Amino acid sequence: MAISTISSSGLDGNVSQLGKNLLINGEMLSAQRGDLTGVGGSNAYVSADMWELRRSAGTEEARVSTSVESLSKDNSILLGGHRYALKIDCTTAESAVGSAEVMFVCTKIEAQNLQHLLYGSEGSQQAMSLRFGFSSPKSGTHCIALYSPDGNRSLVREFTVAAADTFEIIKIDNIPGDALGTMNNDNGEGLRLAFPLFAGSAYHDTNNTWEANEAASTSNQQNLLDNTSNNIFITGVQLEVGLKCTDFEYEPHSVTLAKCQRYFFRLNDIDSPIPFMAGQAITATRTRAVFHLPVTMRNTAAGGITLALSDADHFSARAVNVAKAASGIAAQGSAGGNIVYLDLTIASTTAGDSILHESDTANSYVDFSSEL
Repeated sequence: MAISTISSSGLDGNVSQLGKNLLINGEMLSAQRGDLTGVGGSNAYVSADMWELRRSAGTEEARVSTSVESLSKDNSILLGGHRYALKIDCTTAESAVGSAEVMFVCTKIEAQNLQHLLYGSEGSQQAMSLRFGFSSPKSGTHCIALYSPDGNRSLVREFTVAAADTFEIIKIDNIPGDALGTMNNDNGEGLRLAFPLFAGSAYHDTNNTWEANEAASTSNQQNLLDNTSNNIFITGVQLEVGLKCTDFEYEPHSVTLAKCQRYFFRLNDIDSPIPFMAGQAITATRTRAVFHLPVTMRNTAAGGITLALSDADHFSARAVNVAKAASGIAAQGSAGGNIVYLDLTIASTTAGDSILHESDTANSYVDFSSEL
């Protein structure tokens, strides 16, 4: 079995989230899902871990492909050393934006990691600053948005792109804290940072003011997906407490990966045919294996970790040298910490048999998700 990600050795199951950058994978170092196409028909995670494309329940036509691209030496130097960027490639254009339509790329922060922002404590709430590397198909006014779901409050902030299709570092200083907001001290979503790709009037609001809504931009935001030649690049995203942006906080790839795996882990590049989990038949039609995750995931309660497969037909169970085709696989809860039970549904076997869970297809994978 091979895992096409860097080992998180040296980090225990409770990977520290501390550091001045409140975001995880702002440098786009970790990309377990790989290149993706046809994104935009529904909310979906994109190529860079922790980043998601979201839309309204409207009639948005736009579709994009996403990838994490290596930057040229010149662009890397210009951006202060960043080597990779999230690329959003418009493949189906949004010719006209309806008032109730919106699409944005965002990342979320766990609420218990944000208690020091003191939202809802008038006079004590903390200001933040944001810096990022950016290339847009259009010059002029763009926006970012912050959204706090616990209090259903948002703030939008304008910034200016100097030249189209040109990398530059954007710095947004002194984003005010929310004096009237609420943020629970739990492992749910505390704050979302969004880069709108387009936004209808129902998602517009005043620049730099916290309001009781889920706004995405001001009315000056441009439609970045109005042409299939449009590409957007984002990298080096740092959100920090303070009135001024500071230098980007770099960290090793292995540290970023381990932080990302708290929310999503892909067991992939499983060679075929090869056993990758040992277990036991617990009934005549169900086998169980115990799997050790590389780090403790965000929600280890029953149902807190979900599974997705390359295809159920890619897996089987073998007992006494007889392969049994699988019709489904599911997580059946956590044994605590970073251990999960995996159940495989098969046609028939004998309860109590020792079982090897096998991959039958090259490039098969199992996804473990506990995303915000």
